Amino acid sequence: MPKKKVVSKHERDAQLRELSRGASKAFLNAEELFQEASLLHSHGALSRALFLHQISLEECGKIEMLGVWATSLLMGFEVDLRKLSVALASHKAKSYTNAYMLPTTKEELAARENANWQGAIDAFRRHQATFHLDSNSAKNASLYVDHENGQFSAPKDKITETMVADIGRLNSEFLALVHPKVDMLLRWQRDTDEVQRMMTWFATRTEELRSQLPRNPEQAFSILMREMFERKRRSK
Repeated sequence: MPKKKVVSKHERDAQLRELSRGASKAFLNAEELFQEASLLHSHGALSRALFLHQISLEECGKIEMLGVWATSLLMGFEVDLRKLSVALASHKAKSYTNAYMLPTTKEELAARENANWQGAIDAFRRHQATFHLDSNSAKNASLYVDHENGQFSAPKDKITETMVADIGRLNSEFLALVHPKVDMLLRWQRDTDEVQRMMTWFATRTEELRSQLPRNPEQAFSILMREMFERKRRSK
């Protein structure tokens, strides 16, 4: 958990602007990578198309991470720029973040239905690890000649049309999911004080509900969302 830190309004606004600027740049780059990957795919350059789609996905992961850091800033926590740089450079961190945008696995859903919250968390963590391993393996296979089991293989021997089509669809879905989050960060700059008040309330109310309903996080979340929307409606 990051440390609470008293940040001046000027410093807070400057940091939020830079986080928003970073998210905007990451989205533009992700879009360009998607377009270039699609062009390569259409010309049969499957290996390099997959590679560019994967890098585009990682840029989407950056946007998710920047949104989390912006939220943390508005809740009054310290934004450690060194840690931010390290996190944004980590392929694992970006893949693990992207896993939150994937469909829920049957294993995790079954655990939720049985109110097995630790089991649901464990299932999701396994899903994160598998997604990262599969993504990283495919990315490496798209670039390098490998030697396995006594034989050499080139990228064109491993990367298939189906693999590229699948990652292209996933990339398109992720771009659609993160675009509103870029817009959200930009909106936060226009009414930062009100957003910070909402964030402070949200953090406090979350802790209250966690204490009141320790065995039923879904009910706590439902109450939190209902109260948040009601608060927003009254503020209009």
